[in-house]
Amino acid sequence: MTAPLGAEAAHAREAQASGEAISFRIASGRLAQVLRTISQQAGVQIVTSVAPELRTRHAVRQRLTVEQALARATQDLPVEVRRLSGGFVVTQKRPSALPTSAPPRIPAAPAPPGPEGPPILVTGYRESLRQAVATKRGARSILEVTRAEDIAAFPDHNAADALQRLPGIAVSRDNGEGRQVSLRGLGPLFTRTTLNGMEALATTASGLDNRGAASRQRRFDYSIFDAGLFSEVEVHKTWSADRDAGGVGGTVALRTVRPLDQPGPVTLLSLQGRAGANSRGVTPQVTGEIARRNETWGALLAASWSRNRVAEYGYRNWDWVPVAFGPANVGPAINAADRARLTGTGKPVMMSRAQSYSTWINRFERLNVVGAIEHESEGGLHVALDVLYARLANDREEYALAAAGTNGLTADVTGTQRLESVTIARDSITAATFSGIDFRSESKRTVDHTRFGQAVLSLAAPLGAATTLSARAGYARSDFQEPVFDKVFLQARNKPFRYTATGTAPGNSYGFDATDAAQWTLMRADTREDAIVNQNVTARLEITQALAPGAAVKLGAAYRFFGNDGYERRVRVDYPGGSGAAAVTRLFGGRTLAPYVVADVDATFAATGQNRVLTSADDMPGTSYAVHEDSYAAFALATLDGVLGALPVQAEMGLQYQRVGTLSSGKASTDVRQYLISRRSRRHAWLPSFQARAALRPDLLLRLAASRNLNQPDVADLRAAAQVNATPFGGTITSGNPGLKPFTADALDLSLEQYWGRDGYVSLGLFYKHLDSFITSQTRVMAYAQTGYPLEFLYADQDAAILYNVIQPVNGSGASILGVEAAIQRDLRFLPAPLDGLGIAANVTFASGRSEVTYGRQTLRLPLIDLSRWSGNTTLYYTARGWDARLAAAYRGTYRMGIGNNGNIGEWIKPSFTLDFAAHFAIGPRMQALFEGRNLTDAPIVQYTDRSARRLLARTRSGRVFSAGLRYRF
Repeated sequence: MTAPLGAEAAHAREAQASGEAISFRIASGRLAQVLRTISQQAGVQIVTSVAPELRTRHAVRQRLTVEQALARATQDLPVEVRRLSGGFVVTQKRPSALPTSAPPRIPAAPAPPGPEGPPILVTGYRESLRQAVATKRGARSILEVTRAEDIAAFPDHNAADALQRLPGIAVSRDNGEGRQVSLRGLGPLFTRTTLNGMEALATTASGLDNRGAASRQRRFDYSIFDAGLFSEVEVHKTWSADRDAGGVGGTVALRTVRPLDQPGPVTLLSLQGRAGANSRGVTPQVTGEIARRNETWGALLAASWSRNRVAEYGYRNWDWVPVAFGPANVGPAINAADRARLTGTGKPVMMSRAQSYSTWINRFERLNVVGAIEHESEGGLHVALDVLYARLANDREEYALAAAGTNGLTADVTGTQRLESVTIARDSITAATFSGIDFRSESKRTVDHTRFGQAVLSLAAPLGAATTLSARAGYARSDFQEPVFDKVFLQARNKPFRYTATGTAPGNSYGFDATDAAQWTLMRADTREDAIVNQNVTARLEITQALAPGAAVKLGAAYRFFGNDGYERRVRVDYPGGSGAAAVTRLFGGRTLAPYVVADVDATFAATGQNRVLTSADDMPGTSYAVHEDSYAAFALATLDGVLGALPVQAEMGLQYQRVGTLSSGKASTDVRQYLISRRSRRHAWLPSFQARAALRPDLLLRLAASRNLNQPDVADLRAAAQVNATPFGGTITSGNPGLKPFTADALDLSLEQYWGRDGYVSLGLFYKHLDSFITSQTRVMAYAQTGYPLEFLYADQDAAILYNVIQPVNGSGASILGVEAAIQRDLRFLPAPLDGLGIAANVTFASGRSEVTYGRQTLRLPLIDLSRWSGNTTLYYTARGWDARLAAAYRGTYRMGIGNNGNIGEWIKPSFTLDFAAHFAIGPRMQALFEGRNLTDAPIVQYTDRSARRLLARTRSGRVFSAGLRYRF
């Protein structure tokens, strides 16, 4: 047997000659497999002929040289290790062998370091990249990996920001941070996330209404978690039958730190201060870790706490609508052709709504606590208990000055407004001057928090020489509460106004003093509450049986529960003409395009006595519901390592059966009545998978994968809750559809990877996915009796035969995605000193996929939601003795985020380019200093509607962020 060659011969000889230490993470087990893994991780050839049943009792989980790793793996075993040119030979001793002419003795593995601890190595980033490459190379599937040193070293606040460095990953941003992840052109709905081996869903909210506010969806919010507490993140781009179904785009597997990952006892404290993000002052972050371990047991406790302040501000249009002016609302200066169009003769003209200056300020705290107890015995038993607690608390303020008063610019213009001049381009009013406009200022305060908790118990144990048992059980809960959502509107009436609503510098000019409190009266006050609870339960059992050298079969079964419960409550009070109620006002002059008067929210609610405590009677129709799913699965997976012709090949083939039962319950409601309803559905599927890896040369790998996977519909689409609008002549029911079928996807992947030893790799991959359907909205006319809703919603003189419009999601036509991704990572050690410390990691992804979208009677094929045709990133890094530095650039092309309204074809986000920097410096053997800069380009987030006209919706900036800190290892 020859373990795969993991390096070019010259690099292998150099690595072993230098005695370079490597961070190994290898469990005990069959010696042949352990030797293979050492070979792959170290990039050194190991030739062996040991018996397949021979097992090692010693895990290799330390930072060791190759010689030390081999000594530990073969300790107490009847084998010999000899060093050869370019590698090692491991052979079994013959029973009669005498200890003559023995090879040079391999030094024993060192014991775990004592309390003194090892010195901090600031060159760990390069090593983390090498370890990630080794993991990628040794995997059967197509995956990307980032390790603990990688995440901690980048200027990333959360895991989403760290993931965007990997090929095929794109992130959506909010509050200056990454929030959700798209993978290979498919959005967050199709990207499955696991924490410590079990699926989980964490939910938070955006402060911006046009970015979705509270998330009642299957979209994992990474902003809840600090990146530094994860030891490893794997992105699985292909699916195999031994994994839980879901995530047809791919799976992001997060794993928190564990004690046996550490080389010895660890006590670490990190202090960091951040400034910028359009805010004043410095905000802190504190991270600490305590880990203790011996040969078989370990315990760890780590925590991270940070406080941040971000101000995002800019220009916003609510939407663009076809507008109709009354004849008296068009001034004499408007030419006849434009007058005709504006008053309803000829081709309609689109006008932006509410032309606003807006600011969003968020003060948020993030607390993450990780605990782990781990045991690994000499006999191969491995048990781990991982516990995670996270809390993200947001305290937001939102301010806006909008042309949205009683006689504003939000719909047809028929009041006191008069158009004095206008510029129309591409059927859109891009600039205009008005008189008689009523303005409103908005002041909103929201307080929300997400509490996430998880506990996972995992076990792996050998049952004899050829059988392994593994099991996992876990529970996770995400509890989002928004108890405060209070908003007050002031109004200033009959004012002149001029605006430019498009371009790179949109702006307004006000014909009055918006900072004069005497101009403003109380208009309206809203209060709202939201709650969303997600629960995940998993139980899993697997048995792996070795059938022959290189051949094994894995059998298993799994149960999963997913529950989503929540509601949205609202109360609105209008104060026409002020109604004698006095608002308490103040001047807002923070980060804004212009200062203006706003209401003091708390003081105004106190002055008016308006109720701020809501109950279930205030539930918004169609928003109070629960979706519960029970999933059962059984699978079989066969693996084979062999030779095809002259090519070493690893292959696996599997089949999974899955059955999912769904219970959807909620309130069907009108303005005056509510009834509880529920619907059940059941689906099952057979899901095959195949993956193969062939070594065309020792340093050239070809991978092929094919699978069928499925993805459950979004939670809101499965809701039974409904809003019933009844009229004397019929009505409309708007609801979800618990009977929706899952998305089913067939996938093909092909990848070619060239490795340069431990110095890096270059790869080219092709991927294709076909989804059998996408979910779209449908309106049907049917007799009320067919809807299944209570007859009590009907008027007294109506019968069940009356016709209703029923609007609900349905399974529509399918879509395909075809894409290419290329990546390169290379240490540039061949350059002359001092340039030999340079390295580069770069990747680019192209993806193309479209689905049908219906606008009235017109059906168009548009890019899939969240799909960017082009995305990529580049990191240039330098490591030297005592310091390192990195400059990272990320690009994401245009993508569609919504269907669009009022005849606009889609809502879109323009391309973005971000630039980040990080540098680390050693201050003695135990202390490290760091400096980081994030979003150095202060890249704006630009949102627009209509794919052709590109009408501006929002253009905002969140500012640059700079941080500095110290890390000390005791």
